[in-house]
Amino acid sequence: MRIGDTIVARSSPPGRSARALVRVSGAGAHAAVAELTESAVDRSAAGGGAMVDRAATAHPARLRLGRSTKAGGLPVLVTSFTAPRSATGEDVAEILLAGNPALVERLIEAIIATDPQSIRRAEPGEFTARAYLNGRLDLVQAEGVARLIAARSGAELEAASRLASGEAGARVARWGDELVTLAALTEAGIDFTDQEDVVPIAPGELAMRLAALLGAIDGVVGGTGSREHREQMPRVVLVGPPNAGKSTLFNALLGRERAVVSDVPGSTRDVIAESLDLSRDEPGAGTVELCDLAGLDRAFSRATGAGSAARPDASSSAVAQAAARGAIAVADAIVLCDPAGGFETLASMLPEAAGRTPRLHVRTKADLVLDRGFGVESLGVCALDGWHVGALRRAIADLVSGSLSAASDILPRHRAALVETAAAIRDALGVIDPDARALRAPELVASALRRALDTIGQIGGRTTPEDILGRVFAAFCVGK
Repeated sequence: MRIGDTIVARSSPPGRSARALVRVSGAGAHAAVAELTESAVDRSAAGGGAMVDRAATAHPARLRLGRSTKAGGLPVLVTSFTAPRSATGEDVAEILLAGNPALVERLIEAIIATDPQSIRRAEPGEFTARAYLNGRLDLVQAEGVARLIAARSGAELEAASRLASGEAGARVARWGDELVTLAALTEAGIDFTDQEDVVPIAPGELAMRLAALLGAIDGVVGGTGSREHREQMPRVVLVGPPNAGKSTLFNALLGRERAVVSDVPGSTRDVIAESLDLSRDEPGAGTVELCDLAGLDRAFSRATGAGSAARPDASSSAVAQAAARGAIAVADAIVLCDPAGGFETLASMLPEAAGRTPRLHVRTKADLVLDRGFGVESLGVCALDGWHVGALRRAIADLVSGSLSAASDILPRHRAALVETAAAIRDALGVIDPDARALRAPELVASALRRALDTIGQIGGRTTPEDILGRVFAAFCVGK
């Protein structure tokens, strides 16, 4: 990725459309577009030519792409932005034209041809990368842009918007700012003891502020749940005995035929996974990964070992059971399915790793089984006519709401950095005696706080060790 080049790419979705947008960013953006277009209005008379005092100008123009272009050129709309007041922080030009893919490609090639030594096609994510490098976005906002593009539900879109807006980044920035201040105060007691106007922080106050900061960080990290990869959708598995109607229920929840339905027990062998958007029944809910599994066979339960070798299909059944149990072990939520309501028996067959996984009890084939007052609370569902299928979707949304909300404003990279930051703060607190008159080992405290700064700075990419010295000079007027 050569930052000095001018880059060009289609910025609207690919394919044929009514309109398409081609974006050019870099020092040569305006010149390249000007060479290929002719303004359709008198820009000087309209005030459109004076870009010095304006963040952007837009004007209709005619696009010239060689002899095949009809006389007078193609009508387009050109918008120009001047550095640094653009999305990338560079000179930017955008051309809105008819959304013919062949025409868009010809325009991109023509722009590159105006200066092939300096203009090239943009690499994936390069416009956003330049926005970050030029200070228009921090790393958290850049990641939010990526999540906006990848969002598959309303809840995920809202979560990504919070990242892209800078809300999450601002929170981390506040924590980093407090760490910089505390590190500066700590190091002032080491480096500037001969300065009368430098007053290091009291151990009690330092410990109190660090403890408050640690509590805030732990409140975020601790709320992320057990799964380490929060960028993945929460996994919900349908678990039940063979021929319990799980595949029919799986299709009903999805609203389409995905799993093979058969009256023959054991028809499902592999783990079938599909995305399920819960927001259609529960506004604000997110997307989960719904899994249909092989029916649990007591012969393969944890209580009786690996199964009976006398069975003719023992090998294939063992593979199917192992796949099912593996999916259950890493699930975020379990939906126990049994027409007869034998949920306690099913629970006893679950792998030990799923002992604390949230679960629902669902009586499948409810049109065939009378409500006999089962011992545990359950929801009767008929997948064939859709009875209570919507209610089940809402129940699943409630069950995994903690995972969905936790995923909203923290990414795995952020979580890893915050965990390390919290560990460094704990190390610093372990050295501080709040009742002492002065820090007994300020070097150890300062070292731990520098580690905390290094790790939390990885999230937004903004905190550097030089910030500490700068804060010392600003706060204590040292070196005037």
